[in-house]
Amino acid sequence: MKTFFMISFAVAALAEVAVVAMLVLQAVRQKPPMASDRPVVRVNDAVAAASLFGGAMVISGVITHGWGDFDGTDLLLFAATFGVVTAALMEGVRTKTTVAHAAYVIPIGFGVIAGLVGTGL
Repeated sequence: MKTFFMISFAVAALAEVAVVAMLVLQAVRQKPPMASDRPVVRVNDAVAAASLFGGAMVISGVITHGWGDFDGTDLLLFAATFGVVTAALMEGVRTKTTVAHAAYVIPIGFGVIAGLVGTGL
């Protein structure tokens, strides 16, 4: 399970680099923001996804390993990465409302896996 999470995190980190590159390009190309322009990531979605990931990770990690094996910096790193990637995915499928809402399962699932694996990778 640890290997699966590490590979998933590496893929998410690469996807996050791509999302940040798209955000930079979007910022450079836009003169004044237009109402019709779709953002790459919505801040509320990123915060919600990061919070869901972090909450699931804390709950499953504390149940599995206890407070002594908990590292807040890893939690923040993992939550931010999976939050940004999930928010970008949600923006990509925004027109399909059911799929966009189902995307919230991704950070919860990976949060549980991360909690079971432990924060000290």
